[in-house]
Amino acid sequence: MSLHPNITFRFQTLKHAFGPRATKRSLQVLHVVLSLMLPLFAQASETLYLSKVKPVLKDRCYACHGALKQESGLRLDTVNLIRQGADGDEIVGESLDDSTLWERISSEDESLRMPPEGAPLNAEELTAIRAWIADGANGPANEQPEADPRAHWAFQLPVKAQLATTGDIGTNPIDSLLQERRASQQITAVAKTEPGLLLRRIYLDLLGLPPTREELQAFVADPSDDRYLETVDRLLASPHHGERWGRHWMDVWRYTDWYGLGAQLRNSQKHIWHWRDWIIESLNEDVGYDRMLQLMLAADEIDPTNRDALRATGFLARNYYLFNRTTWLDDTLEHTSKAFLGLTVNCAKCHDHKYDAISQEEYYHLRAVFEPHQIRLDAVPGETDLETDGLPRAFDAHPEAKTFVHVRGDASNPDKSQEITPGALSVVWQPVLEPQEVQLPVIAHTPSVNEFVLRDQQAAASAKIDAAANAIEEAQKKLEAAENAPAGSSPKQDTIAAPTVAAVKAELEACLRQKTVAERSHAAITSALAADEAKANGSEDSSKQKLAAADWNLLKIAEAELAVAQAKAEIAKADKPSNKLTKQLDESKAKLAKAEKDAETNSSNYDSIRASLKALEGPDESDESRRKPYPTYSTGRRTAFANWLVDRRNPLTARVAINHIWMRHFGKPLVDPVTDFGRRTPAPVQQPLLDWLAVELMENGWQMKHIHRLIVTSEHYKLSSSTDGVDKSTFANDPQNNFYWRFSTKRLEAEAVRDSLLHLAGGLETTIGGPTVDPNGNDLAQGRRSLYFTRSRDHNHSFLSMFDAADILNCYRRTESIVPQQALTLANSKLSLDAARKITQQLTDSSTDSDTAFIKAAFQTVLCRLPTDEELHVCVNALGELKHASETDESANQTLRARQNFVHVLLNHNDFVAMR
Repeated sequence: MSLHPNITFRFQTLKHAFGPRATKRSLQVLHVVLSLMLPLFAQASETLYLSKVKPVLKDRCYACHGALKQESGLRLDTVNLIRQGADGDEIVGESLDDSTLWERISSEDESLRMPPEGAPLNAEELTAIRAWIADGANGPANEQPEADPRAHWAFQLPVKAQLATTGDIGTNPIDSLLQERRASQQITAVAKTEPGLLLRRIYLDLLGLPPTREELQAFVADPSDDRYLETVDRLLASPHHGERWGRHWMDVWRYTDWYGLGAQLRNSQKHIWHWRDWIIESLNEDVGYDRMLQLMLAADEIDPTNRDALRATGFLARNYYLFNRTTWLDDTLEHTSKAFLGLTVNCAKCHDHKYDAISQEEYYHLRAVFEPHQIRLDAVPGETDLETDGLPRAFDAHPEAKTFVHVRGDASNPDKSQEITPGALSVVWQPVLEPQEVQLPVIAHTPSVNEFVLRDQQAAASAKIDAAANAIEEAQKKLEAAENAPAGSSPKQDTIAAPTVAAVKAELEACLRQKTVAERSHAAITSALAADEAKANGSEDSSKQKLAAADWNLLKIAEAELAVAQAKAEIAKADKPSNKLTKQLDESKAKLAKAEKDAETNSSNYDSIRASLKALEGPDESDESRRKPYPTYSTGRRTAFANWLVDRRNPLTARVAINHIWMRHFGKPLVDPVTDFGRRTPAPVQQPLLDWLAVELMENGWQMKHIHRLIVTSEHYKLSSSTDGVDKSTFANDPQNNFYWRFSTKRLEAEAVRDSLLHLAGGLETTIGGPTVDPNGNDLAQGRRSLYFTRSRDHNHSFLSMFDAADILNCYRRTESIVPQQALTLANSKLSLDAARKITQQLTDSSTDSDTAFIKAAFQTVLCRLPTDEELHVCVNALGELKHASETDESANQTLRARQNFVHVLLNHNDFVAMR
């Protein structure tokens, strides 16, 4: 008779325990007892499965044997599916001895053991599965398999929920949606915050700066809805709004200035601040979020002659890495997907994604989008030296580049049996991209033919001619002084730079040669650019090429003659010429001879003007390789991907943008983590709100100022952060404030803390944009807003770093530490001490004679509120004690010193570094 596995296992165990003492009768009784207990065994087995076994299978096995994928035809996400086995073959077995499942997970042979990746199952996990199998491998009767991965909430198009329009629900859609959810949970919102704190809230939120005392007093005197709306619109129109939100998006898009080793650039690009300025300007102009994404990914294809637009491709330039192209592209794919799609595509580099329906091949379809692109530095008007300034930008340097899957993610082992075409992610929406080649205008692929290049190069050459002429004049004066010096005298060093007439003559000759070089450079530039333009336009004008070659030959000869003259001047200055100087002169003469010989044979070759320089594709790339002509077309791949990204049929892009905006207004996101909207992240509590705002963003031209205005004019945004008087049921039902029944206090970012100190002290420099400034400098630039400091691995402002400045590698959400050093920094930094002195002086100048009036004015200035009666009483006493403490300092104005110390205390108040 066939026995149930539960009974068989226990029967054999007990029979073995009884040994020879077991009689036939006793064994029959044992079997009956065990049979009667079968339901209890099944229940215990089911409990074990749900509590111990299923979590292990879900964590370690579902990725390959679940809804996402069914390798060998096996699914392990329900007991029924487990019993169906692999391709119809039973894997559980009647006992451990014939259980394929147990055999594979417990095997010590790595080629057989499952799961094949990661550590083996630990002893506790194996024990639980062993007992479960031995107990009959039971599970709940109504167990449901995993849902279709494509049915995940984030992969469905967002839709606007029906808004309630009755009762006391406000007209703002945000209030309507939040209040409806709160009512369903029996949660009551707190009252509005006081006008002063609300004003401070919107100033810090929209500008990153607090209001002045005058602005505060005017608003408190008239806190009407109309006045509030006027204030909101004024702040959104302020150029400082772009600075505030530019820093937020710079976090998400991982802004960093270049860094490397010494002078060697290894990461990002020089002058990347042009991208930062584009972000600020775009936000101020309310450029649609969709357009911003398109330009960041493909401005060189969409608007190839617009230098302002090309700045946007700094997003791609920032990912540059000198030593490894695969590392560079891996970073580009990872952070493009996290920033714009909220997906961890990087998990599919070596194998299919373990949780989301993203195959390894799709990862390389995405890589193919970016495969051809490179970075270059173009000249900008008014500057010929690319080291001083230039425009870092993307372009397709290798449009014919091919992409192959890297076997197990190993770049040294590409599978060349199949070329991978550019594509997107099928789990999001249709993955097929149809790139259209872009034929580039001449000035896009040959930037030296820009009008400003000739103008600037000629101006630079003219400046050198003038400088050479001045040097000649000075040298002639020195020569005259040397020739007229009395015999045996020693000319003064400030009159003659060399001890002999011969040396001065040699110096004069070098100056004359330098002027010749400058003049011939001017001619060579002009003729070379004319020849370049002819070539770029498809005209092989031999006369222009010959003229350019002739001018260039003369320039080379002049440069060689200059080198000879300079070498002779060095020898003439020396009392006894060294072998090194003699060798230098011989080498210069040899170069001159070569230049003269080349001029006899060269009739059409010339050097093109360098108005652009491709980034090194490795530390050993030659200068000649970097000077190769740029392709005359671009693949259009990045444009196709950018269009796919912002298409209304893409369910993720708008949601991800709204999530970032919401988080920065309220301190926490609607979807957490912000970089993973995949299957591991359940639908958010406030999904109707998220989806409503995502659709609203798209329906309103993707303009973010519209969303900001909607948020800050909602009644929810105006709620108090205080929990005084809140009923216990609200706390019990929503301790984490997931239903937004109050405004959550949040700490200011490092930049807002520093900028607020400068702003209140009247020391903030308000110029928008421009090159970065040294964070450790001591000049007037230290008054600039914090986002203008050079920020990289090697350059950090110590005050900002202490308050958790952005991590340049990953800052989708700021970390927020609380350490004693922050209090010490705010208490002892020169920045806060200077701010206290200047704020005190401002308040003193405004005729706040009494201590009470001064305390109230200081509270309004620093914290945007009046002190409570208790605070006022304590502060009056404290101010008196501070005056008394300064009596021993005869040089100090006791009242002024005490007030400075008091303001300094307020600057160290928690409310100053927080938004309430």
